[in-house]
Amino acid sequence: MRFRCAVFSTLLAACGGDTGGSSGPPPSEDRPLAADFDEVYRIGGIEAEGWDAFTEIADMGFDARGHLYIRDEAGSSTRIVAIDGAGALVAEFGRMGDGPGEFRGVGHMVARPEGGAVIVDDGHRAYLLFGADGSFERAIRFADPGSSQTAPARTVRHGREGAELFLVRGATASFSQGEASVSSGDRTLYRVSLEEGEEAATVPFVEGWEPRPERQVTTEAEDLSDMFGMLRDAYVYFSPSMVFDVVPGGGVAYSDSSAYEIKIRTASAPPRVVSRPLHPQPVTEQLRERARVRALEGFESSAEEQYTVSGLGDDVPAAAREQMAVIMEPMMAGVRDMVENASFMPEVPLVRDLRTTWDGTIWVERWGSDPLPQINVAFGGSDDRNREGEAADGWIDVLAAGGEYVGTFSQEETPMPGAFGPGGLVAFVETDEFDIPTIIVKRLPEPVR
Repeated sequence: MRFRCAVFSTLLAACGGDTGGSSGPPPSEDRPLAADFDEVYRIGGIEAEGWDAFTEIADMGFDARGHLYIRDEAGSSTRIVAIDGAGALVAEFGRMGDGPGEFRGVGHMVARPEGGAVIVDDGHRAYLLFGADGSFERAIRFADPGSSQTAPARTVRHGREGAELFLVRGATASFSQGEASVSSGDRTLYRVSLEEGEEAATVPFVEGWEPRPERQVTTEAEDLSDMFGMLRDAYVYFSPSMVFDVVPGGGVAYSDSSAYEIKIRTASAPPRVVSRPLHPQPVTEQLRERARVRALEGFESSAEEQYTVSGLGDDVPAAAREQMAVIMEPMMAGVRDMVENASFMPEVPLVRDLRTTWDGTIWVERWGSDPLPQINVAFGGSDDRNREGEAADGWIDVLAAGGEYVGTFSQEETPMPGAFGPGGLVAFVETDEFDIPTIIVKRLPEPVR
C-alpha cells in the first residue's frame, strides 16, 4: 500500500558579509515600513462565475509586459489563465491527457519573461513550453541520469533573462509492497537551460550548506515502523530550508542556514553575502520537549484526517476499516519513535522565505518570535498564510539590490506577495471562509521595488 508522499516529504524538508557598498553596518533594530500599495485590479472571489472562478491557486508569475499567469487546480485537473495589465483575460489553456501539450502530472508553472509559461510536468517527465496566446510550442524531456528518475522539484523559478530555470529538489518517501524507500533530498540549486534541444539537463549552480548528510535508502520493511526508523535518522528538528529567487544578471539570491545570511551568486560576478546583525535563538532542552510534543500532536492530527478509520468516511466497507486500523498501529508507533529520537539543530532558523523584485531588491521573510510554528509546518500543519483574517506572525525585511537594509514590513500588515512583476507589480491571493480565492494585483512604491 502506498501512502501519500507529501506528508513524509515535508518531514524531511523541514558571520557577517559584504553589504554591497553600505556606508556602515546594517541596523540591528527594525525600521518599520508601511504597506501602502496601490491596488491595480482584483479577480476571482465568491461571486465569480466564468473564467475568473478559481478553485485553488497553485502558482502565479508575471511576464515582462506585466501579464499575470495563474495555475488553478480543481481536483485532478489543471488550467492556466493569462491576464493582461488591466485584469482582462488573454488566454486560458491546459487539459489533462497524454497528447502533445496535454498535462499528466503538473508539478509547477512559471511565467516566461517574453510571454507564455513553462509547465514542469512530472508525469510526462518534461518541460512543456506555451506561448503568450496559450498555444503549445514544444516539450523538452527531463534528462534523467541512467534509468533512475530524479526527485521532483520543490521550488522552480524562471530566470529574469534568457530561457533558463533554477530549481531545488524535494525529499521523497514511500512504502509500497513491503519495501520502504526514503530520500532526504539534496541542497543543490540547479540551473536548467531551455534553449534548443530535446532534453534539458539539470546542472549544479550552487551547493547549499547541508545540515545533515544526503541519504537515499531502500530496504524491505515488514511494517511502517521500520520506515519511520529510517526517517528518524534523516529528520532534524529546526533544519533550515533552502530558499531562493532569481536576480538580474543570470543568478540567484538564497538562504541555506539558520543565520541571517543572504548569499548572492551570478554567473559573471564573485559570490557575496548580505546580512543583518540578527541572531538565531538557541535550542534549549525546554524547547526540545515542546517541539516533540507539538510534532506528535501535529502528525497524529494529520494522520487522523488522512488515514484513520474516522477519517475514511461512512461509505468505506468494514473490512477496509479493519485493515486500516491494523496498518495504523505500527505506523503511529514508528512516528512516536521518530518524534522522540530525531536530532535537533542547535539554533532556530531565522529565514522562512525569500523573494526578489525585477529590479533586484530582496524581500526576506523572517519567522515570528515563537519557534513552534516551524514544527507545525514540518509535521503536516497548515502553512496557508492567505486565509481571511489570519495574519502571520513574522516580518519581511527589504534589502536593496546592493545589500543595504531598507526597512521591515510586519506581516500583520502584508504577507509575502505570491508573485513579483515589472514596474513594481505584485500579486497576492486571499481566501475567504469557504477557501475561495481572490487574486489582488497591486503596485509597490519605488523604495521597495
